[in-house]
Amino acid sequence: MGRRRFFYASAAALLVCVGLSYVHQSGLLADHLARLRREATQAVPVLREIAATAGTERRRYSLVPILCFHNIDGKGPYSVSRAEFRGYLERIRDNGITVIPLRELQAAAEENRLLDRPSIVITIDDDYKNIVRVGAPLLREFRYPATFFFYTIDIMNDPRWGTSWDDLRRLYDEGFDVQNHSYTHTIFHIRLPGESRAEYDLRVHREIYTSREILQQNLPDAELYAFAYPMGYFSADLRSRLENAGYELLLTTDSNPVDLTKPFTGTFDRYTIQKRFVKNPEAMFQLQLQYALSPHESGDVAAD
Repeated sequence: MGRRRFFYASAAALLVCVGLSYVHQSGLLADHLARLRREATQAVPVLREIAATAGTERRRYSLVPILCFHNIDGKGPYSVSRAEFRGYLERIRDNGITVIPLRELQAAAEENRLLDRPSIVITIDDDYKNIVRVGAPLLREFRYPATFFFYTIDIMNDPRWGTSWDDLRRLYDEGFDVQNHSYTHTIFHIRLPGESRAEYDLRVHREIYTSREILQQNLPDAELYAFAYPMGYFSADLRSRLENAGYELLLTTDSNPVDLTKPFTGTFDRYTIQKRFVKNPEAMFQLQLQYALSPHESGDVAAD
Protein backbone atom coordinates (compact mmCIF):
# COMPACT_ATOMS: atom_id res chain seq x y z
CA MET A 1 0.00 0.00 0.00
CA GLY A 2 2.88 2.31 0.83
CA ARG A 3 4.56 1.64 -2.50
CA ARG A 4 1.32 2.40 -4.37
CA ARG A 5 0.89 5.73 -2.59
CA PHE A 6 4.50 6.57 -3.32
CA PHE A 7 3.95 5.75 -6.99
CA TYR A 8 0.78 7.90 -7.23
CA ALA A 9 2.43 10.75 -5.40
CA SER A 10 5.48 10.53 -7.64
CA ALA A 11 3.34 10.46 -10.79
CA ALA A 12 1.34 13.45 -9.63
CA ALA A 13 4.49 15.37 -8.83
CA LEU A 14 5.88 14.54 -12.25
CA LEU A 15 2.73 15.78 -13.97
CA VAL A 16 2.82 19.00 -12.00
CA CYS A 17 6.45 19.52 -12.91
CA VAL A 18 5.76 18.87 -16.58
CA GLY A 19 2.74 21.16 -16.51
CA LEU A 20 4.69 23.94 -14.80
CA SER A 21 7.47 23.52 -17.25
CA TYR A 22 4.97 23.74 -20.16
CA VAL A 23 3.40 26.88 -18.74
CA HIS A 24 6.77 28.39 -18.14
CA GLN A 25 7.88 27.59 -21.64
CA SER A 26 4.75 28.53 -23.67
CA GLY A 27 2.02 29.94 -21.41
CA LEU A 28 -0.58 27.94 -23.43
CA LEU A 29 -1.67 25.22 -21.00
CA ALA A 30 -4.45 27.25 -19.37
CA ASP A 31 -6.00 28.11 -22.71
CA HIS A 32 -5.69 24.53 -23.87
CA LEU A 33 -7.43 23.17 -20.77
CA ALA A 34 -10.21 25.76 -21.07
CA ARG A 35 -10.88 24.71 -24.67
CA LEU A 36 -11.01 21.05 -23.66
CA ARG A 37 -13.52 21.87 -20.92
CA ARG A 38 -15.75 23.70 -23.42
CA GLU A 39 -15.63 20.80 -25.89
CA ALA A 40 -16.40 18.30 -23.16
CA THR A 41 -19.42 20.36 -22.03
CA GLN A 42 -20.77 20.47 -25.59
CA ALA A 43 -20.34 16.71 -25.96
CA VAL A 44 -22.34 15.81 -22.84
CA PRO A 45 -25.84 15.96 -24.47
CA VAL A 46 -24.63 13.88 -27.43
CA LEU A 47 -23.07 11.30 -25.14
CA ARG A 48 -26.26 11.12 -23.08
CA GLU A 49 -28.33 10.49 -26.21
CA ILE A 50 -25.95 7.77 -27.38
CA ALA A 51 -26.06 6.14 -23.94
CA ALA A 52 -29.88 6.28 -23.87
CA THR A 53 -30.23 4.53 -27.22
CA ALA A 54 -27.33 2.12 -26.86
CA GLY A 55 -28.39 -1.50 -27.24
CA THR A 56 -31.84 -0.63 -28.60
CA GLU A 57 -33.16 -1.18 -32.13
CA ARG A 58 -35.89 1.08 -33.42
CA ARG A 59 -38.26 -1.04 -35.47
CA ARG A 60 -40.29 0.37 -38.31
CA TYR A 61 -43.20 -1.20 -40.20
CA SER A 62 -43.95 -0.59 -43.87
CA LEU A 63 -46.73 -3.08 -44.69
CA VAL A 64 -50.26 -2.19 -43.57
CA PRO A 65 -53.15 -4.47 -44.61
CA ILE A 66 -56.64 -3.06 -45.08
CA LEU A 67 -59.38 -5.53 -44.12
CA CYS A 68 -62.81 -5.36 -45.75
CA PHE A 69 -65.91 -6.88 -44.15
CA HIS A 70 -69.50 -6.93 -45.38
CA ASN A 71 -72.43 -8.53 -43.58
CA ILE A 72 -71.79 -9.16 -39.87
CA ASP A 73 -73.85 -11.95 -38.30
CA GLY A 74 -76.10 -12.22 -41.32
CA LYS A 75 -76.57 -14.85 -43.99
CA GLY A 76 -75.01 -15.56 -47.35
CA PRO A 77 -71.52 -15.79 -48.84
CA TYR A 78 -70.52 -12.24 -47.83
CA SER A 79 -71.29 -12.73 -44.15
CA VAL A 80 -69.18 -13.56 -41.13
CA SER A 81 -70.78 -14.54 -37.86
CA ARG A 82 -70.70 -12.41 -34.75
CA ALA A 83 -68.30 -14.90 -33.14
CA GLU A 84 -66.05 -14.89 -36.21
CA PHE A 85 -65.94 -11.11 -36.31
CA ARG A 86 -65.11 -10.94 -32.60
CA GLY A 87 -62.43 -13.58 -33.17
CA TYR A 88 -60.78 -11.47 -35.87
CA LEU A 89 -60.75 -8.43 -33.59
CA GLU A 90 -59.37 -10.45 -30.69
CA ARG A 91 -56.53 -11.85 -32.79
CA ILE A 92 -55.60 -8.39 -34.00
CA ARG A 93 -55.45 -7.26 -30.37
CA ASP A 94 -53.65 -10.35 -29.07
CA ASN A 95 -50.97 -10.02 -31.74
CA GLY A 96 -50.20 -6.48 -30.59
CA ILE A 97 -51.44 -4.90 -33.82
CA THR A 98 -52.85 -1.37 -33.71
CA VAL A 99 -55.97 -0.54 -35.72
CA ILE A 100 -55.47 2.88 -37.27
CA PRO A 101 -57.92 5.10 -39.20
CA LEU A 102 -57.86 4.94 -42.99
CA ARG A 103 -57.09 8.66 -43.11
CA GLU A 104 -53.99 8.13 -40.95
CA LEU A 105 -52.73 5.44 -43.30
CA GLN A 106 -53.29 7.73 -46.27
CA ALA A 107 -51.20 10.47 -44.63
CA ALA A 108 -48.35 8.04 -43.94
CA ALA A 109 -48.47 6.72 -47.52
CA GLU A 110 -48.34 10.23 -48.99
CA GLU A 111 -45.20 10.94 -46.96
CA ASN A 112 -43.66 7.46 -47.39
CA ARG A 113 -43.48 7.49 -43.60
CA LEU A 114 -43.01 4.11 -41.96
CA LEU A 115 -44.95 3.35 -38.78
CA ASP A 116 -43.40 2.61 -35.39
CA ARG A 117 -45.86 -0.18 -34.59
CA PRO A 118 -47.62 -3.02 -36.44
CA SER A 119 -50.85 -1.58 -37.85
CA ILE A 120 -53.96 -2.58 -39.73
CA VAL A 121 -57.06 -0.77 -41.10
CA ILE A 122 -60.66 -2.02 -40.89
CA THR A 123 -63.30 -1.15 -43.50
CA ILE A 124 -66.89 -2.38 -43.91
CA ASP A 125 -68.88 -2.16 -47.15
CA ASP A 126 -72.54 -1.93 -48.23
CA ASP A 127 -75.68 -1.24 -46.21
CA TYR A 128 -76.37 -4.45 -44.29
CA LYS A 129 -78.29 -3.65 -41.13
CA ASN A 130 -76.06 -5.87 -39.01
CA ILE A 131 -72.95 -3.83 -39.64
CA VAL A 132 -74.55 -1.05 -37.60
CA ARG A 133 -76.34 -3.21 -35.06
CA VAL A 134 -73.63 -5.85 -34.56
CA GLY A 135 -70.38 -4.77 -36.21
CA ALA A 136 -70.22 -1.22 -34.87
CA PRO A 137 -70.90 -2.18 -31.20
CA LEU A 138 -68.10 -4.76 -31.34
CA LEU A 139 -65.73 -2.22 -32.84
CA ARG A 140 -66.64 0.21 -30.06
CA GLU A 141 -66.01 -2.51 -27.49
CA PHE A 142 -62.46 -2.94 -28.79
CA ARG A 143 -62.12 0.82 -29.36
CA TYR A 144 -61.20 0.25 -32.98
CA PRO A 145 -61.74 2.88 -35.65
CA ALA A 146 -63.26 1.83 -38.97
CA THR A 147 -64.37 3.26 -42.29
CA PHE A 148 -67.87 2.37 -43.54
CA PHE A 149 -68.49 2.53 -47.31
CA PHE A 150 -72.18 2.94 -48.19
CA TYR A 151 -74.03 2.95 -51.48
CA THR A 152 -77.01 5.26 -51.29
CA ILE A 153 -79.92 3.99 -53.38
CA ASP A 154 -81.30 1.58 -50.78
CA ILE A 155 -80.86 4.07 -47.97
CA MET A 156 -82.90 6.53 -50.01
CA ASN A 157 -85.61 4.13 -51.19
CA ASP A 158 -85.93 1.22 -48.76
CA PRO A 159 -83.95 1.42 -45.50
CA ARG A 160 -86.18 -1.14 -43.73
CA TRP A 161 -83.88 -4.07 -44.55
CA GLY A 162 -80.60 -2.22 -44.28
CA THR A 163 -79.27 0.99 -42.83
CA SER A 164 -81.07 4.30 -42.48
CA TRP A 165 -79.80 7.87 -42.44
CA ASP A 166 -80.20 7.83 -38.67
CA ASP A 167 -77.86 4.84 -38.60
CA LEU A 168 -75.25 6.67 -40.68
CA ARG A 169 -75.53 9.81 -38.58
CA ARG A 170 -75.10 7.76 -35.42
CA LEU A 171 -71.99 6.08 -36.82
CA TYR A 172 -70.55 9.45 -37.76
CA ASP A 173 -71.40 11.00 -34.38
CA GLU A 174 -69.64 8.08 -32.66
CA GLY A 175 -66.45 8.89 -34.52
CA PHE A 176 -66.59 6.32 -37.32
CA ASP A 177 -65.59 7.30 -40.85
CA VAL A 178 -68.38 7.23 -43.48
CA GLN A 179 -67.41 7.25 -47.16
CA ASN A 180 -68.89 6.62 -50.62
CA HIS A 181 -69.48 3.27 -52.31
CA SER A 182 -71.48 4.56 -55.35
CA TYR A 183 -75.20 5.02 -55.94
CA THR A 184 -76.43 1.61 -57.07
CA HIS A 185 -73.42 -0.69 -56.38
CA THR A 186 -73.34 -1.91 -59.98
CA ILE A 187 -70.46 -2.37 -62.41
CA PHE A 188 -69.80 0.95 -64.10
CA HIS A 189 -66.15 0.90 -65.10
CA ILE A 190 -67.20 -0.09 -68.62
CA ARG A 191 -70.19 0.55 -70.85
CA LEU A 192 -73.00 -1.98 -70.89
CA PRO A 193 -73.94 -3.80 -74.12
CA GLY A 194 -75.96 -1.42 -76.27
CA GLU A 195 -75.31 1.52 -73.97
CA SER A 196 -74.49 4.77 -75.77
CA ARG A 197 -71.67 7.02 -74.68
CA ALA A 198 -74.15 9.63 -73.49
CA GLU A 199 -76.09 7.05 -71.47
CA TYR A 200 -72.88 5.75 -69.95
CA ASP A 201 -71.70 9.22 -68.99
CA LEU A 202 -75.04 9.90 -67.32
CA ARG A 203 -74.82 6.63 -65.39
CA VAL A 204 -71.27 7.31 -64.25
CA HIS A 205 -72.28 10.80 -63.13
CA ARG A 206 -75.03 9.31 -60.99
CA GLU A 207 -72.69 6.74 -59.42
CA ILE A 208 -69.95 9.28 -58.65
CA TYR A 209 -71.57 12.69 -58.21
CA THR A 210 -75.20 12.03 -57.28
CA SER A 211 -74.20 9.56 -54.58
CA ARG A 212 -71.73 12.08 -53.17
CA GLU A 213 -74.34 14.84 -53.14
CA ILE A 214 -76.81 12.60 -51.31
CA LEU A 215 -74.25 11.67 -48.66
CA GLN A 216 -73.22 15.28 -48.22
CA GLN A 217 -76.83 16.43 -47.81
CA ASN A 218 -77.48 13.88 -45.07
CA LEU A 219 -74.03 14.11 -43.43
CA PRO A 220 -73.16 17.77 -43.95
CA ASP A 221 -70.13 17.69 -41.65
CA ALA A 222 -68.56 14.56 -43.14
CA GLU A 223 -65.41 14.90 -45.23
CA LEU A 224 -65.95 12.70 -48.28
CA TYR A 225 -62.43 11.91 -49.45
CA ALA A 226 -62.58 8.19 -50.33
CA PHE A 227 -64.47 6.02 -52.80
CA ALA A 228 -64.60 2.21 -52.80
CA TYR A 229 -65.13 0.64 -56.22
CA PRO A 230 -68.21 -1.64 -56.21
CA MET A 231 -66.91 -5.22 -56.34
CA GLY A 232 -63.45 -3.77 -56.90
CA TYR A 233 -63.89 -3.21 -60.65
CA PHE A 234 -62.09 -0.15 -62.01
CA SER A 235 -60.46 1.31 -65.10
CA ALA A 236 -58.08 4.15 -65.90
CA ASP A 237 -60.99 6.23 -67.24
CA LEU A 238 -63.08 5.66 -64.11
CA ARG A 239 -60.13 6.51 -61.90
CA SER A 240 -59.63 9.78 -63.76
CA ARG A 241 -63.31 10.67 -63.38
CA LEU A 242 -63.22 9.96 -59.64
CA GLU A 243 -60.10 12.05 -59.14
CA ASN A 244 -61.73 14.92 -61.04
CA ALA A 245 -64.74 14.57 -58.73
CA GLY A 246 -62.49 15.32 -55.75
CA TYR A 247 -61.83 11.88 -54.29
CA GLU A 248 -58.34 11.63 -52.84
CA LEU A 249 -58.33 7.89 -52.19
CA LEU A 250 -59.76 4.97 -54.19
CA LEU A 251 -60.07 1.43 -52.83
CA THR A 252 -60.22 -1.92 -54.60
CA THR A 253 -60.92 -5.42 -53.30
CA ASP A 254 -57.49 -6.91 -54.00
CA SER A 255 -55.48 -8.38 -51.12
CA ASN A 256 -52.15 -6.57 -51.24
CA PRO A 257 -51.13 -4.63 -48.13
CA VAL A 258 -50.29 -0.97 -48.45
CA ASP A 259 -46.51 -0.64 -48.83
CA LEU A 260 -45.36 2.64 -47.29
CA THR A 261 -42.03 2.46 -49.10
CA LYS A 262 -43.74 2.75 -52.50
CA PRO A 263 -44.89 6.00 -54.15
CA PHE A 264 -48.45 6.95 -53.22
CA THR A 265 -50.73 6.34 -56.21
CA GLY A 266 -54.06 7.32 -54.68
CA THR A 267 -55.28 3.70 -54.72
CA PHE A 268 -55.24 1.17 -51.89
CA ASP A 269 -55.96 -2.55 -52.13
CA ARG A 270 -57.99 -4.37 -49.49
CA TYR A 271 -58.38 -7.96 -48.34
CA THR A 272 -62.05 -8.97 -48.38
CA ILE A 273 -62.96 -11.38 -45.61
CA GLN A 274 -65.74 -13.52 -47.02
CA LYS A 275 -66.54 -17.08 -47.93
CA ARG A 276 -67.21 -16.44 -51.60
CA PHE A 277 -64.23 -16.36 -54.00
CA VAL A 278 -61.81 -17.12 -51.14
CA LYS A 279 -60.72 -20.75 -50.81
CA ASN A 280 -59.22 -20.38 -47.34
CA PRO A 281 -60.26 -17.19 -45.52
CA GLU A 282 -58.38 -18.23 -42.39
CA ALA A 283 -55.08 -18.62 -44.23
CA MET A 284 -55.56 -15.28 -45.97
CA PHE A 285 -56.34 -13.53 -42.69
CA GLN A 286 -53.23 -15.05 -41.12
CA LEU A 287 -51.22 -13.75 -44.06
CA GLN A 288 -52.46 -10.22 -43.39
CA LEU A 289 -51.37 -10.51 -39.76
CA GLN A 290 -47.93 -11.63 -40.92
CA TYR A 291 -47.67 -8.62 -43.21
CA ALA A 292 -48.55 -6.26 -40.37
CA LEU A 293 -46.13 -7.88 -37.91
CA SER A 294 -43.14 -7.95 -40.27
CA PRO A 295 -40.56 -5.24 -39.43
CA HIS A 296 -39.36 -3.29 -42.42
CA GLU A 297 -36.39 -4.76 -44.23
CA SER A 298 -37.07 -3.86 -47.84
CA GLY A 299 -39.80 -2.52 -50.06
CA ASP A 300 -40.65 -5.95 -51.40
CA VAL A 301 -44.07 -7.45 -50.72
CA ALA A 302 -44.41 -11.21 -50.45
CA ALA A 303 -46.60 -12.88 -53.05
CA ASP A 304 -50.10 -13.93 -52.04
